[in-house]
Amino acid sequence: MTTTSGTTAAVALPPGGFGNGIFQAYVNGEERPGAGEFTVLTGELNPAGPGLDVLYGRGTPGTSYLRVLDVGTGVSYVQGQLVTHAKEVSLDPLVTSVQLSGAESVTRWLVPDAFVLEQRVAISGTTAADTRLTVTTKVTDFRPERHRFRIEYVWDATVAGDDAPVVQLGPAGGSFRPFEPVSSTEQTFPRSTGDLAVVDRYANPGAPTFAVAVFAVGDPQAVPDAVQYVCLSDAVFAPVGEYVTDPARDIAGPGSDCRNSAGSTDAGLLLRWTADAAPGDATVAATVRMSPASPYPTTLKAGPLSLGSATATLTDTATGRPIPGRTLVFSAGGRVRCTLTTDGAGRATCDQLLTGLLGYDVDFAGDAIWAAAHAHGGLR
Repeated sequence: MTTTSGTTAAVALPPGGFGNGIFQAYVNGEERPGAGEFTVLTGELNPAGPGLDVLYGRGTPGTSYLRVLDVGTGVSYVQGQLVTHAKEVSLDPLVTSVQLSGAESVTRWLVPDAFVLEQRVAISGTTAADTRLTVTTKVTDFRPERHRFRIEYVWDATVAGDDAPVVQLGPAGGSFRPFEPVSSTEQTFPRSTGDLAVVDRYANPGAPTFAVAVFAVGDPQAVPDAVQYVCLSDAVFAPVGEYVTDPARDIAGPGSDCRNSAGSTDAGLLLRWTADAAPGDATVAATVRMSPASPYPTTLKAGPLSLGSATATLTDTATGRPIPGRTLVFSAGGRVRCTLTTDGAGRATCDQLLTGLLGYDVDFAGDAIWAAAHAHGGLR
């Protein structure tokens, strides 16, 4: 299928995975290689439409994964096969189980004579507003002297086909604000309880069409030391916890030098924690949700019909700001007459409305950012 709200094409979900209709997670359930790696798509009930990337992969895991540094030994353990330094080892030979049940998966690894590592990927909620995708990592250190760990999530954020989404930091529990500034340069956001919105921008003309928020959950130890917005293709080769962002480097714009092997811009997220296993199990978690939780209301005004032509205008109800890049469907006499995209002023003009005295209807189907709207127009 194709969404009518913008330029992003939503498609049928690939088979497999688990979810609740809003998000659909796909986890590598094989014991190797890449045990436990995962990716996420929008589900059948998502207001953005089904089958859109939240993390890169189109339902095939491989580019979003876990890295854990045992500070005491200096050895880093990497989920999958991307081992880039002398003191890094793949977790694949150490996997003990991968379990998928209901709306979650649990992967466990055993580092002999040291610790057990567990990753849980779970989807909860029943609506777009309360759905949560939560990724939890627990380290159980069974040595007499328990160690500290640095835990890093490497996430290849690809929002609605945009492999270089932009970000916007907001308060905890807040929503993406479509008329406020976003960041397209590398950033390190220090320890906080705020939410980081990740939003498509450059891959879709006009206003953004889809955003999610990433935030920490649980006790204070679960809050990341930092969340980094990075050039993913460079950051994956840095040692755990050592990537340095460059705030002057544009990683999302069309002229960006941040490119993946296919030549496309490639921004992502690194979530970093320092966790001490001495008091007990070291547990960290991060959650993804829709942002906004419910689409913002819109106002659609149908202009007067004159000589078969009429202009409709779509605006954000709260602010009155125009909404560009959205598809409006004009119909009259029981037939669709025009399907047009709003311009920078939120307007679209149909010149095929010669239908007599009954006037015409215009509709915006709605999406993940803005709600649907309808209007009826008549003769001048």
